[in-house]
Amino acid sequence: MKARRKIIAKVFISGLVIFISLYFLQKLLIPKYATEIVEGAMIAEYYQEEKDHDVIFIGDCEVYENFSPQVLWDDFGINSYIRGSAQQLIWQSYYILEDTLRHETPKVVIFNVQSMQFDRPDKEAYNRMTIDGMEWSLAKTGAIKASMTEKESYLDYIFPILRYHSRWNEITHEDWEYLFDTPGVSHNGYYMRVDTRAAENVPEGKPLADYRFGDVDYEYLDRLTKLCKVNNIELILIKAPSLYPYWYKQWEEQIEKYAEENGLLYINFLELTEETGLNFDTDTYDGGLHMNLSGAEKITKYLGEILMEETDLKDRRGEEALVARWKEKDKRYEADREKQYEALGNESIDAETEDNDEEPVMATEPAKDNEDIEEDLGYKGYAFIYHDVVIEIDADAASILEELGEANSYFEAASCAFNGLDKMYTYSSFELDTYPVDDKDYVSMVLFKDDSIATAEGVSIGDPAEKVTEIYGEDAAKENGMLVYQKDGMKLCFIVENGSISSIEYQTTVLDE
Repeated sequence: MKARRKIIAKVFISGLVIFISLYFLQKLLIPKYATEIVEGAMIAEYYQEEKDHDVIFIGDCEVYENFSPQVLWDDFGINSYIRGSAQQLIWQSYYILEDTLRHETPKVVIFNVQSMQFDRPDKEAYNRMTIDGMEWSLAKTGAIKASMTEKESYLDYIFPILRYHSRWNEITHEDWEYLFDTPGVSHNGYYMRVDTRAAENVPEGKPLADYRFGDVDYEYLDRLTKLCKVNNIELILIKAPSLYPYWYKQWEEQIEKYAEENGLLYINFLELTEETGLNFDTDTYDGGLHMNLSGAEKITKYLGEILMEETDLKDRRGEEALVARWKEKDKRYEADREKQYEALGNESIDAETEDNDEEPVMATEPAKDNEDIEEDLGYKGYAFIYHDVVIEIDADAASILEELGEANSYFEAASCAFNGLDKMYTYSSFELDTYPVDDKDYVSMVLFKDDSIATAEGVSIGDPAEKVTEIYGEDAAKENGMLVYQKDGMKLCFIVENGSISSIEYQTTVLDE
């Protein structure tokens, strides 16, 4: 009997040791998001808060970088929290609200509509930054199932060590320092930036074959609307004043119609620049994508006035315990502001982009005659040839840009798929975009702007649609209303309107992976 008890004890102890070891390894290997890519820590921060918020924001970077809960409290006595995350998709916003309702029922929910443009799972990295921080519940399992890409495994979300076991060579002092406790990276979900970079050369939106939001977007917007109504929550739709990514008028019309049909308040801050006092020379830190502290505080004050006028929210600055809580938050808010200003010193953030301030040089238009192009030039996929410069998708962009010469205009934005900057170079008749990998830029897209240029095979904007099938064949795929020919890991895409070609675009497939 004693021997049997000893065996059971040994098995139990061994199992406990294995469990503790695996738990420790998992905690070590999971990214901490403490000092780099801090957006990944924001979802989890919510659970450390007292749960009596009047207003909950849900959405992507257009909420957590553009609105300040501290201002809503200081100026209006509104207790709010931003449950935002990078590239938060609408179904993720829905499940995050479901998760929030496990803890509290706010009077108002504010949803940013930018994510309506995405109707399918995007990138695992962004899924992780939203989902890993959620507490386990039916809401989290729903978010996982709705968000997983084809290459992801549900089991990897249950046991993150299965996904992150290969991070051994990436472990830094941060992983040890924040093994069990990650420092706060936001202010009630707001990500503060005080630096300034004016909005310049912001590109217009490229033509789309279909501007209608996807069925899955409307499905989750309906579910979001119903969830709020069932819980007696006022849902407010907003479009933050970010100039990029582009917000199409066709998208605006759909949101306006939906809001009207469902009795919802919709606020488009892109149309309220004068009323809010926004100045895109001084109120943005990244060229118009997101507001800096100055811009965020301006539009938050405007939003606060609307909330107090249009909803049943009350000023809670008479509640002693809440006042004390926000007093402590304000200390950290001010300390963060001063620390960032101190780090900035007297140097202008514009110095980082001074190389792009030279006078643009106009490129000469190439001839449209492609009869001299050889059958086989040895390039990869479908290449665009401009003044004898062969532009291949996924090619190292440095030499190509050097051969093309100075662009007419240049714009850069934080990459949604890679660490680094997506860059857009606009020439007189086309746009060339790049994506970053390991400190190098690679060609991601070439977009035709007019009919003065042609593909290497001789197709231009304005040509009849039949010319495309004559040259490229009948086996085109249809994606988002476009005719798509794929070859050697890249795409050549055509939009057809009224029987003729209205848009031509070369694309990488790397961003689809």
